[in-house]
Amino acid sequence: MKSTKSTREERIARALLLNGSFSEREGVTQLNITSGRNEISDIERKLNIKVNRVWEKTADGLGQYYRYSIANKRQAYKVMKHANRLALARDGEPFNATETRAILARFKGEI
Repeated sequence: MKSTKSTREERIARALLLNGSFSEREGVTQLNITSGRNEISDIERKLNIKVNRVWEKTADGLGQYYRYSIANKRQAYKVMKHANRLALARDGEPFNATETRAILARFKGEI
């Protein structure tokens, strides 16, 4: 029986595309994921890309965490195709044509 629940990897891929970036803190508060590092690494390895990484400090300045973002339109396209494959594998909804155009329009470069 197929799971209808999206995988951690799919949720992070979608967050990267829809929000423009993903932080480990957002993973905890919004996606119920304690750390997204492994999934980010898996996405990079599977798609042969390298996402941007920036250290951010917590509001109190005592902690820090990574914020990950997609570098360009080509990467966004690869991540979108991957997220769509993951969604279709569980009989979920992939990004439609309108969503695809809107998301890709936010990134610079060519596909």
